[in-house]
Amino acid sequence: MVKDHPDAPKQFGIRISDEVMELVAEIQEYRKLNSQPFTLAAVVESAIQCHYARLVKEGAIEEDVL
Repeated sequence: MVKDHPDAPKQFGIRISDEVMELVAEIQEYRKLNSQPFTLAAVVESAIQCHYARLVKEGAIEEDVL
């Protein structure tokens, strides 16, 4: 998983702090145990969806209907 592959963030052209990488590894482990996709891309996608939903709920942005 991510924590086992220190160059993983470089493959995506981003720099991620060690602290964030540790969080990602924990989320990956949880998702793996619950039979959910646990790739770095899946974790990032879920994080963006959660953040987006929070911003909509707080009224910071309007929900975009696609």
